[in-house]
Amino acid sequence: MKKLIILSTLIFLTFFLNAEALYNLEYLKSAIENHNPELLLAKEEYNRSLYDLKDAYANFGPTLDFQASGTYMVNPPVGSISINVDDILNSVQWPSGVKPAASGQYIKVYDGMEPFNYSFGLTLNQPVFTWGKITNGAKLYKEVSKIQALNYENEKDKLVAELETRLSVLVYLHQIQDILLEEQELAARLVKYSEDAEESGMILHQDVVDAKIQAKEIDLAIQGIKEQVSNQLIELSRQTGIENLQWEQIEYSLDEELVPQIFERDRDEMMEKALSGENKNIKMILMLQNVNELATKISKASLYYKPDIGLQMSASYGGSRFPFFEPNWRRKDDYTMNISIGIKTTVWDGGKKLNDVARKISQEATGSINVDSARSTIRKTISEQWNTADISKIKVEYQDLKIETALSKIQQQTTLYENGVASESDLISAKIQWCNERIEKAQQELSLVTACYTLKILSM
Repeated sequence: MKKLIILSTLIFLTFFLNAEALYNLEYLKSAIENHNPELLLAKEEYNRSLYDLKDAYANFGPTLDFQASGTYMVNPPVGSISINVDDILNSVQWPSGVKPAASGQYIKVYDGMEPFNYSFGLTLNQPVFTWGKITNGAKLYKEVSKIQALNYENEKDKLVAELETRLSVLVYLHQIQDILLEEQELAARLVKYSEDAEESGMILHQDVVDAKIQAKEIDLAIQGIKEQVSNQLIELSRQTGIENLQWEQIEYSLDEELVPQIFERDRDEMMEKALSGENKNIKMILMLQNVNELATKISKASLYYKPDIGLQMSASYGGSRFPFFEPNWRRKDDYTMNISIGIKTTVWDGGKKLNDVARKISQEATGSINVDSARSTIRKTISEQWNTADISKIKVEYQDLKIETALSKIQQQTTLYENGVASESDLISAKIQWCNERIEKAQQELSLVTACYTLKILSM
C-alpha cells in the first residue's frame, strides 16, 4: 500500500511539473513571429503587395473578355409569311385566253422567327504603346513589394529587441522585488523595535510613526513593482499570443555580453551606419522616394495629347441556332471577326492631370524631407541613448562603491551592537540602507541595458 501511494505521488508530481511549460527566448521569438498582431498585419501587407505586383505585370499582356446571352421569345415579333397564288398569277401579263383560273391557294415562304436567339462574343484587348505607364507601374509595385518585405523584417527585428528588453526589465524588477521583500522584513523589525522602545520611554512616538511610514513606503514600492511586472507580462502575453503568461514559465538569463559589445564599438562608426542606407528605416524611406519618382513619371505620361494605343480583336456569333449543336447554324446565322487599332487620349479635364503631376512632385519633395527628418531623429536618439548608457554605467560603478560602504557600515554596527554600544535600530537602519543602495544599482543597470538594446536596434 505504501509503495502504491509513493508511485501515485510521483506520477502526480511528474504531471504537475510537465504542466508548467517553460518558454525560452527562442520559443518566445517564434511565438511573436506566429502570433504577434502587428507582425501578422505587416506580413499580410507584404502578401497583398505581391498580388499587386502580379496585377501590374499582367497589364503587359492582353485581356480576353467573353460574353454570352440566350433569349426565349414567347411571342416572336415576326410571324410566318405566306403568299396568295392568285396574286402571283394576276401580276403576270398573260396572253389573251391563256390566263389560268383562280385557285385560292397560299404558299408559305417564311416559317416565322424562331423563339430562341443566341449571342456570343469574344474580345481581346492588347496595349501597344502607353508612354511607359505599364512599365513604370510594374517597377512601382515591385518597389512597393520590396518596401513591405523590408518593413516586415524591420518590424520583426524591433519586436525581438523589445522582447529581450522586456525580459531584461522583468529580471531587474524581480531583483528589486526580492530586495524590497528583504527590506520589508527589516522595516517590520524596526517598527517592532520602535514600539518596544517607546513603551520603555527610550524614544518618542514620532520616531515610531517615522518607522511605520518607512515600512509603508516599502509596501507601496512592492505593490508598484508588482504592477509593473504584471503590465510587462500582459504585454508579453499580447505580443506572443501565450495566454496568462507567468514569469515562472519563462526561462531567461541576461545577456552578459550586450553592454561590453556596445561599449567596444566605435561611436562614430555606429552613428554613420545608423544614418546610412543600411539602416532599414532609412532604406525604406529612400525606396519610398523611388516610388514617388515612378508615380511622377506615370502621372506625366498621362498628360494631355499623349494617346494610348491599343489593339482589339473580336469574334462574335448571333442567331437562333446554338452553335456547334443545332443544324444549319453556320448557314443560317451570322458570325464575324474584327481587328481594330484604337487611340485614346484626354484633351482637357479642367487641369486635373496637371494638378496630379504637381501633387506627385510635391510628394517627392516630402520624401526628401522625411529622409532628413528620420536621420535627424535617429541622430538625436543615438546621442541621447549613448549619454544615458554612459551615465548609467558610471552610476552602476558609483553604486558598487556605495554598496561596499553600506556593507562596511553593517559590519561596524554589528560589532557595536554585539558589544552593546549601538542599538538594534542602528543595525537595522544600516541594513535597510544597504538594500536601498542595491535597489538603486538594479535600477541603473536596467537603464543601462535598455539604452544598449536601443542602440543595438538602431545600428542593426
